[in-house]
Amino acid sequence: MGIIKTKAIILRESNMGDFDKMLTMLTPDLRKNILYSKRSKKTKQ
Repeated sequence: MGIIKTKAIILRESNMGDFDKMLTMLTPDLRKNILYSKRSKKTKQ
């Protein structure tokens, strides 16, 4: 699956391990999407 750009409101943010997050979002067409983001909490040093 490719990259999809859309505007959304984040309803819930959950930490999954040390570096990953799971986001629950509401899009303008009123669809609820769940996104799993890998390495999103990793800080650059």
